[in-house]
Formats: sequence, C-alpha cells, structure tokens
Amino acid sequence: MSFRARSSIVWFAVGGGACAFAVQFVVGLAFGFAQCNPGGAVRWHLPVRTWQAAAAGVAFAVGLASMATAAWLLKRTYKVGDVFGEERRGDGSPPPVGRINFLAQVGLVVNLLALAIIVMDGIGAPLHALCQQA
Repeated sequence: MSFRARSSIVWFAVGGGACAFAVQFVVGLAFGFAQCNPGGAVRWHLPVRTWQAAAAGVAFAVGLASMATAAWLLKRTYKVGDVFGEERRGDGSPPPVGRINFLAQVGLVVNLLALAIIVMDGIGAPLHALCQQA
C-alpha cells in the first residue's frame, strides 16, 4: 500500500481536540482573571459568558475537525495488508502505514474524550457565578 500522510496531519488527528480544549481552558481562565481580580480600582466589564461560549464553540469545531481527520486516516489505512513485512524489509512508506493506523485509532479515542470535556466546560462555565470564592 502506498498511502502517504504528512506527519502534521497525523499529529493534528491525534492531538487537535486536546490542544483545542487547552486553549479554551486558558482563554476562559484569562477572562475570569481579567473580570474578577482587582488589578486596579476598575474591573473590566467583559461579557465573559459570551466569550466562554464562543471559545467553547471554536474548540468544539476544532475537535470535530480533528476527529474527522482521524476517522479519514483510519479509513485510508484500515486494510494495510502485510505492513509488518514491508516495515521489516524497510520498504514501508515514511511514516509507516501501521503507525498511521494506530495513531488514527488513538486520535478517535482522545478526541472523543476531549469533545466531551469541551462540551462539559462549555455548558458549565457560563452557568457558574462569576467572582465568587468557594
């Protein structure tokens, strides 16, 4: 089989959803700090809930794109044939097709979990009270 995929596409399929959640979390945290911490006499009056919902929407779209990429890679490498013989002889494609198949499977699981976390954070963060100590 002569399927070739760029390493950047494979790694986006594996970690795109997790990276999108990390960015969403940091953005939400930064907006919370900007709104609640008394850096001076004046607090910022930001629509924090709107920004958190928008960040969750963008992160969800990136996570879906990453999961779709992983599914596409898995479909392209599902029947890889005698991968191990090709790789032992050194005739495999760079990166090896078996590795792409494995990372596509990992990407599907990781992105499913990341999408669940993005949805929970996207729903929960705007519903909590701002600037309240526990």
